[in-house]
Amino acid sequence: MKKIFLSLGSIFFVAALLAGGTGAFLADEETSTGNTFASGVIDLKIDNESYYTNDLGKLTYSSSTSWALSSLLGKLFFNFTDVKPGDIGEDTISLHVSNNNAYACMNVLMTSTPENGQNEPEVLADPTAGTNDGELQNYLYFVFWADDGDNVYEKGEKVFKEGLAKDLFDGKNWSLADSLGNVWDGQGPVIGNTVKYIGKAWCVGNMTHTPLDQDGQGKTGMNGPLVRGAGFSCGGADVGNIVQSDGMKVNVSFSVAQSRNNGAYQCVKNGNTPDGNAHFVGTKIVCDNESDIPNWGANNMGHTIGTTTATDWVATHASCHFVPNWKFQYRTGFSDNPGDSFIGEVGSPWATSPLTNQQGRTTWNLPITPSTDAVSVREVLQDKYIPFTHQTTPGNSDDVSAEMYCADDVVNYDNLEYIMNPHKDSTYYCVAWNAKKANTDNLNN
Repeated sequence: MKKIFLSLGSIFFVAALLAGGTGAFLADEETSTGNTFASGVIDLKIDNESYYTNDLGKLTYSSSTSWALSSLLGKLFFNFTDVKPGDIGEDTISLHVSNNNAYACMNVLMTSTPENGQNEPEVLADPTAGTNDGELQNYLYFVFWADDGDNVYEKGEKVFKEGLAKDLFDGKNWSLADSLGNVWDGQGPVIGNTVKYIGKAWCVGNMTHTPLDQDGQGKTGMNGPLVRGAGFSCGGADVGNIVQSDGMKVNVSFSVAQSRNNGAYQCVKNGNTPDGNAHFVGTKIVCDNESDIPNWGANNMGHTIGTTTATDWVATHASCHFVPNWKFQYRTGFSDNPGDSFIGEVGSPWATSPLTNQQGRTTWNLPITPSTDAVSVREVLQDKYIPFTHQTTPGNSDDVSAEMYCADDVVNYDNLEYIMNPHKDSTYYCVAWNAKKANTDNLNN
């Protein structure tokens, strides 16, 4: 990490260093350049305390990407040169802000995706062979969350960014703490002389959230990922030879700015890209027993759809499982319902997500502007599954129904959800449940 001293003696130096970025306000920035991912040859860099998958397939401590408190000069967050499908890694970054309360931003920019040549298996799977035509970024999945310092993703800890590297690492500022709130406790700047932690996990393949019970201990040295696990699992079966020898390089930077007399500061407005995307995660669950579907549509009862809703449900309902090869559709603004029993995709202005993976998950991004008042989401219903029932029974009395909910829109047995007033650089979650109609074959798709 970096330790930032905002003292009287450093006022003129820091102001001159970043005058272009923050005007007359005190500011500081540390940048780590040349961060690299490579498959077969991989160079990944992460801050402070780092773990990766070794040659035996076991999570182990990484001394080359871990360091004591310092600036980022000469530090690499990622430096792994032989990752394989199914490999997983975890790091926890500690942010130390000294003396003054400060806003904090993070930025990750993908700078290259080298092909690094092609061997025979990759040639058969990959028709592109340009210098910068690597595909690893399309299969390298990341999750960032507000950790408590133990390098373990625990229940109740907030995920603030997740997705494939190709979608996340676009050089747009991420807000850790600014005038709109912070990722740890929801409000205010980072308090001076305190330490905040950012957890980051990566997976070459399909990542599944498996959060552990919150032990309330923070970092003790005896409750880390080697003892308890990282809180995620990774499956690499869907990756294949297309990533052999491919690479990815990124630059990672953190910046802080004084909060006093700077009450309107926003990371996205002080970054290099003023308009960001909202990020969406859709998960498909099918239950063998219709009675295991939630039945939340008639009455919200305070439910919200968050990072662990889907995994928690499957973990506690034996007949329910994640399903691949399903799609969601989305569009900006409010939409009429195309139909609760409509099979297949609807056309423009609806866009369609990628297929769900083996963990039932898919992701998509959508540009958000000040005029975006809502995002509408529906699932692409498939044949042989029970339909939604709200249009035929508007009072929601028929709970033998498919169900889908997004964020805090957890009401009605309908195939249409609204995410109201979405924020750029925020992540929203949707979960769709279903069961097969009676007298149909067991699920095999």
